[in-house]
Amino acid sequence: MPKPSPSSPPFSERVIAAVRSIPEGCVATYGEVAAVCGSPRAARGVGAVLSGRMEADLPWWRVVNRSGALTIPSHLGLRSLQRTLLEKEDVGFDVDGRVDLSRHRWTTGADEVD
Repeated sequence: MPKPSPSSPPFSERVIAAVRSIPEGCVATYGEVAAVCGSPRAARGVGAVLSGRMEADLPWWRVVNRSGALTIPSHLGLRSLQRTLLEKEDVGFDVDGRVDLSRHRWTTGADEVD
């Protein structure tokens, strides 16, 4: 993945565009979103962008950690909400509560992001 050019949109805008590109019923990891945005080592940066953007028009719930676990803070009820929203999209979980990445991983990316 090439590095963003100086004329590229800010990282936060690239993250939002990438997350909006994840289709219903699919998930991407924080690292995969970072890679699509041209910053493959910025997984934590993706989390930081999304932590301030928990609105309905951005499918934040489709981003999970590298093992398919939901790592959003549970004390706010957001982890339960994330699982509920994913289950409504027929995303399956294993017995440990992780998303089955072999079935639900988003396989396309950079070519679909504005």
